[in-house]
Amino acid sequence: SWYKGLEYGKHVNSSLNPFFYGVTLVHEPKSYTYQSDAISANTHVGATYFNSFHDYRVEWEPPERNGTGGYLRWYLDRKFIFGIKGESLSLTGTEIPSEPMYLLMNTAVATTWGFPLPCPEGCKCDCYECGNPECSCGFPTDFCSNIPAHFEIDHVRVWQAKNESKHVLGCSTKDRPTAHFIEGNKKNFMETGDRQPLERIQNGGGSCHEDSHCGGEKRGMCSSTRSWSQCVCNDDHTGPHCLAHAGFYDNPYVPKQGSLHMQPLAIPIGMAIMAFIIAVGFGATYFMIIRQKRREAHEYQMAPTALPSSRPAGGGFQPPQGMPPGSEPATDSGASYQNQGGYQNPQRSPAAKGNVRTYCMIDGRLISNEQ
Repeated sequence: SWYKGLEYGKHVNSSLNPFFYGVTLVHEPKSYTYQSDAISANTHVGATYFNSFHDYRVEWEPPERNGTGGYLRWYLDRKFIFGIKGESLSLTGTEIPSEPMYLLMNTAVATTWGFPLPCPEGCKCDCYECGNPECSCGFPTDFCSNIPAHFEIDHVRVWQAKNESKHVLGCSTKDRPTAHFIEGNKKNFMETGDRQPLERIQNGGGSCHEDSHCGGEKRGMCSSTRSWSQCVCNDDHTGPHCLAHAGFYDNPYVPKQGSLHMQPLAIPIGMAIMAFIIAVGFGATYFMIIRQKRREAHEYQMAPTALPSSRPAGGGFQPPQGMPPGSEPATDSGASYQNQGGYQNPQRSPAAKGNVRTYCMIDGRLISNEQ
């Protein structure tokens, strides 16, 4: 099926162009591949179109921001010829163009328009070039007599609706910031040896010998010095030889330079769960270690400590202060935990009953309690 709802003029003989429907443009990755259809119409023209001026007009209404609506309409001498509405493009999910555009006016000749089909006998039709017998046999009769061809343009006028937000000027607009796209994809717009996608236009400086080499007095002049002659352009022209109009925008769009915004880091759910489990395990292990350390410290403080040996290096026994002279360490197994240091418990010694002292050693400190 073809696109529905296409409009054709009622006051001119216009109809669908059956010679070219478009091609599939294959790109990598595959998701970039799309169908480029040529939706167009034909109309008949007479001899006056080749020897007098006529008005050609196209109306372009961009779509809404969501891609709906809009239209393209063509007129010839103020008579409607052909139109495409945004609703008609739903077949392929596309829309009326909304990106910045420019006008291109040239003499285009296609091999699928007016050329003999099938290819004439004895001709390969694999090339088309006037003056080359091997490449001119596929042309229609007397076609090459019209080459070179040219056409004249009296004027070009561009009209824009007032107070319409969709009608904007510029190659890079707020809704379609082309400059930002090019900046982010420079390699796609550069060839080998290029430093930038678009080099700055040279204003004058081309070699010359007279003013005509610089576009004439209305565009520029040839300025001569002792060793060099170069073009100097007027204010409204530019280029090395001042042949291009120095166009500009009355109100160009300049994007605001905002601060760098970092997107939040996205962590997979599985990794987040694993990290949570590891964190909980680490915390539990740390808590158990701290608890064990505190328990060991508490037990150490509460446990009894044996009295260090008081026997001098010479082998004799020196009793602690308060212990009767001549007392020797007890060796019976009935010694209490206070008596594990190797001396006799005064409470069990008959000679010491008149002066009883109790010794308890804890953490290396001697605690004496009078009884």
